[in-house]
Amino acid sequence: MTNDVHESISATFNVIKRGHVLMLEIEFDEENFIKFGESSSLHVSKEDFGNYLNKTTSWEFDGKKLIPQILDVQSGEHHTKVTCFLSKNPDNIKSVKIKNEFLLNVASHSNIVQLDINNTFKDFRLHKGRKKISLNYN
Repeated sequence: MTNDVHESISATFNVIKRGHVLMLEIEFDEENFIKFGESSSLHVSKEDFGNYLNKTTSWEFDGKKLIPQILDVQSGEHHTKVTCFLSKNPDNIKSVKIKNEFLLNVASHSNIVQLDINNTFKDFRLHKGRKKISLNYN
């Protein structure tokens, strides 16, 4: 095993409605985050991750900016999964604006944003050339 940055360079951001709450589930390469994500230690802490997430992403639903609240950080062999709370009562969302520059300082990194809301699933690939998405649900 080497310390090279992994070939498959992407992070997944899944926005999903669960009951009466809107959640954000994030999966990413732990090694890339520790090298490039301004981590102060060799593991991913809630505080470091929350600071970096808020610095590199923004989440706006129906004109209201939401700040993800980190609930849980689980580290696996090479990947880390973070569960965040976004908001209560996310019924009938009309508009979504997302900016995502998470780990874009890693060469050829992509962020896959998945929206599972309003009984509709949509996904988008964001990267250095496309950092924002804006969509309306009618």
